[in-house]
Amino acid sequence: MHGRLKVRTTAEQAEAKRKERQKKLEIYLKVTNKVNAKRKNGELDEEALNLTGQLLIVNPDFYSLWNYRREVLQHFKNERETTQLKEFCVKELSFLESCLPVNPKSYSIWHHRSWIMLFMPEPDWKKELHLCNVYLSYDERNFHCWDYRRFVAKHAQVSAKEEFEFTSNKIKENFSNYSSWHYRSKLLPKIYPAGPGDTERIEEQALLKEFQLVQNAFFTDPNDQSAWFYHRWLLGRARNELAILLAYVRRSNDHISLYLLYNQSVKLEKVSSVTLKSNEVNVEGDWFNPSKNSHPSHVWISFCIKKRMQYVFRSELTAVHHSFLENELESCQLLLEEEPDNKWTILTIVLLMRAINPMQYAEDVEQHLKRLCEIDYYRKEYYKDLDSKYKLENSIERHFMQFKDNQSECSRAIQLINMNLSCLYHMEQLLLMTDINLSQNRLRYLDDCNMLQCARKICVDNNRLDSIARQGTLNLPCLEELSLNNNNISDISCLQALQDCKKLRELNLKDNPVENLANWRQDLKAILPRLQKLNGEIL
Repeated sequence: MHGRLKVRTTAEQAEAKRKERQKKLEIYLKVTNKVNAKRKNGELDEEALNLTGQLLIVNPDFYSLWNYRREVLQHFKNERETTQLKEFCVKELSFLESCLPVNPKSYSIWHHRSWIMLFMPEPDWKKELHLCNVYLSYDERNFHCWDYRRFVAKHAQVSAKEEFEFTSNKIKENFSNYSSWHYRSKLLPKIYPAGPGDTERIEEQALLKEFQLVQNAFFTDPNDQSAWFYHRWLLGRARNELAILLAYVRRSNDHISLYLLYNQSVKLEKVSSVTLKSNEVNVEGDWFNPSKNSHPSHVWISFCIKKRMQYVFRSELTAVHHSFLENELESCQLLLEEEPDNKWTILTIVLLMRAINPMQYAEDVEQHLKRLCEIDYYRKEYYKDLDSKYKLENSIERHFMQFKDNQSECSRAIQLINMNLSCLYHMEQLLLMTDINLSQNRLRYLDDCNMLQCARKICVDNNRLDSIARQGTLNLPCLEELSLNNNNISDISCLQALQDCKKLRELNLKDNPVENLANWRQDLKAILPRLQKLNGEIL
């Protein structure tokens, strides 16, 4: 046994490590207490830099210590010569480089570095650009470093084309790089705008090259998300100018209400262009949305006047020509043959079909969404909601289009029965509807029905309602009859959400658990005293 090294047991090793950690912790806490005391006493000196340095080299995310170092350096700015201050800043940059290997994705380190570069006299931006190149070569997906590079490139006056070429090289090294694709999306419209002053669209030839690049990426690795997101961005959506699609006047005994339907959700107090006049006299009135809250809305209501309805519904993918979309669809369908279970390919096909011709591809879209529910189970509810959205878009568009050709008056009753709807979209488009049938779906609440300001009769039989509204109440001033048969309503208090429906006279609640409660009819009458008929009987 003589001459042989003693091998420590596992227990001995663990104990030795524990003692070593305990010793380091004691030193760390001792230095921390000393730093806190110095800061409390307002001591802004070199010792403060040395002590905080001992802590930050171990734990660079101790952000309050970086604040202390900045206080010291700002003090030096008033007390030291410019050359001395620059020396301290250069040392600080060197210290930061020592901290980076501990955590290259530390927000505190990169933030402090950007502060130093703006603070120090005569900063060397080219050297910082080289540092970014080094750390992005270690990890090309370090988004903190990418953010810092954009900051440095701006101050170093690096051209957009140079940065664009840099992203190209990084993507060639590794297609799976969110940050490179994202930075590229910011640079592309600057370098290749479709026209003078156009900040949205991209010049056609440049766009074609980008489609080729991103196709190479997702054909190489169809499961990588970054290329698919960039592809979605390339397809883009046009940003329509804010416009009023419909202005509707409803008269009652004591006032006239004006309903405005916008093409996008807005806060009306931010829309300064809305001026209302009656007989050349400005009409004063408060604006409110159907939910009577401060949230953005498609529909706003006040006391005023009438304008002609112009119906606009569909929003196309317009960043590219229609032929581009068809080419992309064909490419994705080829990829789907090779990768039949790739969710990104299927979802992109769905989006392209919706952009090209929603009606023509309606059945294909439905089948693809069913397939997505199977292969991407944990997001199945998202796909079901998407299916609801598309079905509603098709039904609403079909309803209005059938009256367009013969120029007859559009029916104000719409049937949205047995569509497997899990949620409601575009209810603002049904602002003028007086009779809405939503029976035999999978709805669980009716918050979005607040947009149905002209509705007199709503049927939501055979759904899954367990409440009326998740937030607030239904504010439907014209509603007279509401049918909620065969749902899951079990609590009488949830029907308080109907108290603002002042004209509601008839309510149907057959085959709901609430019918099993004692005295439920009397309780309901107390909540809704204006109600006259319940389940077809005089109340």
